[in-house]
Amino acid sequence: MARYCLVRLILVGSLLVAPVALAGDHRADLLLERMIKAVENLSYEGTFVYIHGQKTETMQIVHTRDEQRGQRERLVSLTGEPREIIRDDNILTCIWPASRSVVIEPRRSRLGGLPAAIPDRGFGPDSPYVFRLEDEQRIAGLPCRTVQIEPRDDLRYGHRLCINEESGMLLKSEMLDDEGRVIEQFMFTSIHFPSTVADDKFTPVMKGEGFSTYRVDIHHSELPPDPGWKVNEIPDGFHLTSVTKRPMAANQNPVQHMVLSDGLATVSVFISLAESLDDLYVGTTRSGALHAMAVPSGDYQVTVVGEVPEATVRMIADSVIHEGNGQ
Repeated sequence: MARYCLVRLILVGSLLVAPVALAGDHRADLLLERMIKAVENLSYEGTFVYIHGQKTETMQIVHTRDEQRGQRERLVSLTGEPREIIRDDNILTCIWPASRSVVIEPRRSRLGGLPAAIPDRGFGPDSPYVFRLEDEQRIAGLPCRTVQIEPRDDLRYGHRLCINEESGMLLKSEMLDDEGRVIEQFMFTSIHFPSTVADDKFTPVMKGEGFSTYRVDIHHSELPPDPGWKVNEIPDGFHLTSVTKRPMAANQNPVQHMVLSDGLATVSVFISLAESLDDLYVGTTRSGALHAMAVPSGDYQVTVVGEVPEATVRMIADSVIHEGNGQ
């Protein structure tokens, strides 16, 4: 059975069309609002570089939106493992030539193909971030203005977004650690904005003879989540945004998935019954900005994953409990 499409194609940030009211410089607020709309609504074609951990990937993207077809997007890897992702408004098609597999599933959110952290909700005066407009740069031959996003504590990362003021398009994004060092970044190397995008731009090019197709109906496969599972110590600024439970290809037992978000950073908590006690493990891993921590809870394995500092995933993992009898 094939893997789910977007366990992580490239860890992409939320690109939502809803306007935001952010803490900090009002000019930065307005530019971010324009950027969110531009990324969702503009027609654009381009190539970008994504650097995370020790990996550098080059990706090609084409995107458009119209009243008849909604939002469409095609993302193709130009380096590394071949893969192709096509999003046709409500359907996501993921093509993996190495395993000769195609996975088709409903699109779960408005996630787009750009690996950048974008606010997904408004922030008030108690925001865990401060937003500030800074200097101008030149990316992919276009001028862009920098928006600095600084965390108020060490539980989350900072960000720098460079936005073309004329179009509102995001051209570069950097994720920063607590010392201001870049730990992950994406940047367009070329981009243009066609007035129309031909339908054949969204036709798969990697499919061929002998590919197996898997269709995932996430609504049919969802199970009632266990309400006994709780995160006892949620970091300041984070809130529980969703709880689901469904079978997964890599585990014969269903997996409960809890999502915590502060409006910019997102942390996932996965909980599943271990097939045997020998399968339970403890440990942390890191890949670029991504931290993961696994801890046992009785006969269950708890795994916490997110683009946040290790201390944040550790705080969450150590505080996952089950209330009540039976699990």
